[in-house]
Amino acid sequence: MGTLRAADVLRQTHFLRDLDEKEILALAGSLAREEYDRGAVIVHQGATADALYILQQGEAEAVRQEAEGPPHRIAILAPGDTIGEMELVIRQPRHATIRALSPSVVLRWERRSLVAFLQEHASALASLRFAALSRQRALRLRFRWLEEGEVVHALTRKHPLLLYRALILPALLLACAAGLGAWSLAGGGSLVGWVAAGLGLAGLAFGAWQWVDWGNDYYIVTDRRAVWLEKVVGLYDSRQEAPLRMVLSVSTSTEVIGRLLDYGDVLIRTFTGTLAFRAVSQPRAMAALIEEHWRRTQERAEEVDHEDIVEALHERLGPSTEESAQPPSSEPAPGRERSPRDIGLDRWTLQVRFEEKGVITYRKHWAVLARATFAPACLILLIVGLLGARLGGLIQVLPLTSALLAAGSVLLPLVLWWLYQYADWANDIYQVTPDQIVDIHKKPLASEVRKVAPLENILGTEVDRKGLVGLVLNYGDVIANVGTTQFAFQGVYDPSGVQQDIARALEAFLERKKRGERDRRRQEMVEWLGAYHQETATRRPDGRSQDKK
Repeated sequence: MGTLRAADVLRQTHFLRDLDEKEILALAGSLAREEYDRGAVIVHQGATADALYILQQGEAEAVRQEAEGPPHRIAILAPGDTIGEMELVIRQPRHATIRALSPSVVLRWERRSLVAFLQEHASALASLRFAALSRQRALRLRFRWLEEGEVVHALTRKHPLLLYRALILPALLLACAAGLGAWSLAGGGSLVGWVAAGLGLAGLAFGAWQWVDWGNDYYIVTDRRAVWLEKVVGLYDSRQEAPLRMVLSVSTSTEVIGRLLDYGDVLIRTFTGTLAFRAVSQPRAMAALIEEHWRRTQERAEEVDHEDIVEALHERLGPSTEESAQPPSSEPAPGRERSPRDIGLDRWTLQVRFEEKGVITYRKHWAVLARATFAPACLILLIVGLLGARLGGLIQVLPLTSALLAAGSVLLPLVLWWLYQYADWANDIYQVTPDQIVDIHKKPLASEVRKVAPLENILGTEVDRKGLVGLVLNYGDVIANVGTTQFAFQGVYDPSGVQQDIARALEAFLERKKRGERDRRRQEMVEWLGAYHQETATRRPDGRSQDKK
């Protein structure tokens, strides 16, 4: 039985995907099985990496002690997760302490046996190295948009071949610069030398920009989502993602050169379309990791449903059957509260984000307000400056009384213009409520347009930060894909944070929906069991009801 359970876990391990059934069973029988109680340490930080561990049963945490500060948790491990592949591949001490959070069983794979296995299975070695290098990069980069407890399992860039292609033009510029420089030294004149210097600087700058641009794009897979980070230095910053629970299928696409150099496209199909990882290194390893954690997401959902059924049975068949069968007492209804439609609409401040009673409200960035009020503000400052110069005696264009009247008559419409622009900025808001997202555009003393989209219809989100100003001031657009249309939060501050707010609200909504469905199924089961017990209690030993003669 232990070998069969171990084989079930090994079948789901990404780097063993190419093994046949016979090899899986043989491997499961050869691995040592170790049991750990809750709180027991599986590996210690700083210890020598002498084996690879595969968590078969239970739950564990990875805790890292930095040079300064208290220990902090960096990951939660579930059955199927591997422990120590990064240290074994890179040959370094354990980077974290692994501690069991519940009674756990791990499969221990000794280094010597693992090395012999990997020498015979090149694809397993490539996948294990891919996962190890991904974790090393994730520890170094430490993306701030990751949620608490979210673990990066795959992280890579586009294949270097695309970088080499992008460097062809800079290389040609440098070659031309070298040729012109040689001609200048041979008597071509100073003008040729200046042209050579200009081409050389342009080639170096363009090549450096291409290298940085290639290095800023990442393809990432966590235990919750697949993410494409794209950044064009000074122009564009985007993050597109697809939650694993929304994935429909995963496939790879390669060409002849891609198969020779081991790169290709990974296509992740969701309800809203396809998230494409283009020209990614080791596409099969990336696809295997996505499939593994996609499958785990589905299994966790099934486990939760099973636990609810068991809990319902315990409640119905336990000693307090009558009490558990009764619905929970409801709390007294609160007094009448403000409608969600009214929350966040009366804040006449410069706040660009505020939260009230579960509703998060966003305004456009201050840069949008500054751009809209730039003209009236400049004219107001000009008039105030001229008036101050007249009061100070620096200019003597009009009599003082006439100057004050003229300044007042001009300042009043300018101030009203500025206030109109501010009101127009303050009235354009975006909201994330517990069950929907809202886009309100209202012109002062004019029309109001309100767009609403239910959270459950959101299939994915994107972040766009365009232009140097958007990157420096950290504002841009957040686009929510709702069916075949797009719902845009334009010009909001910290678009990555807004995206996370939407994602958290969506997760909370889906959790409430699932909880309601589970409660409904539980209540139905309780009613069925109650009817069954009532029927069996009224039957005689011969199988007939007692009320029948």
